[in-house]
Amino acid sequence: MASEPDAEILEAELVIPDLPELVQRYPASLPTPKLHARWIEDEGVSLAFIEIGDIAMHVETTDDDLAWHLHVGGHDGPPLDGTPWDGKTTEALLLWMEEFAGKVHACLEMIDEDIFDAIDLFEAGATSAPLSASGFDPDDWASFKKKDFLVFRVAAPGQAEPQIWTGKGDAWHLHDDERDGDAELLWAPPGSDDPTHLGAVIISPETGLPATFANPGISWNDVGMTEDDAMDWLLREHRNCVWASTIHDAVTEQVLNMLAGFSVPIISPYR
Repeated sequence: MASEPDAEILEAELVIPDLPELVQRYPASLPTPKLHARWIEDEGVSLAFIEIGDIAMHVETTDDDLAWHLHVGGHDGPPLDGTPWDGKTTEALLLWMEEFAGKVHACLEMIDEDIFDAIDLFEAGATSAPLSASGFDPDDWASFKKKDFLVFRVAAPGQAEPQIWTGKGDAWHLHDDERDGDAELLWAPPGSDDPTHLGAVIISPETGLPATFANPGISWNDVGMTEDDAMDWLLREHRNCVWASTIHDAVTEQVLNMLAGFSVPIISPYR
């Protein structure tokens, strides 16, 4: 994430497994890639996204296998048969990619959990998130050395809006995987696990801006909050989620650049 004048700098401390440096080298003839990755918890799959100019490489790695494909014109562009590079460059890139993706897969699950823990602190107003021993077995924690604790810094785009649900029962938002950015507000009365859909925040395809819509037939007295206040709460929740996702992606990108050898590790000052 590019730094902005007077932007708040957030520091996430992470433990990175002791993995060897990459042996294979990224082809010097290609532009430096933009890197991102995602951990799919239910499937034990790591997804690496390697953007090389206008070519996007998607790599899916499991404990037993690795598969990849290319898109042209960005990650959402049409698939590309073959590669646009000469044979020597392609061979070098694939050797580097396989080693890099394996390194990412080996540590992404643990790193992803720690990044989300750091974001919880950031949302509460902290600017640094030192790692806590509480989530580790004492023997594992004792085995870490100072050099294992690395700090990754990103510039925050604004800040989260801490808030508390002041109605009755419990409320939460649920994102629609098929409609990127849209989310529904679900509510359950005290003592019940049966949720009611109160409304939604929908991203306008024309403007890209969010708008809220309350569902008809809701008894807002039962909810314990007015319709306007509930929709305002949902909008702030949505903004917080977008903010947290941006921070998560930025920290992940910093980690991947370090794993790829494109940046130098920063030893944590908190140990």
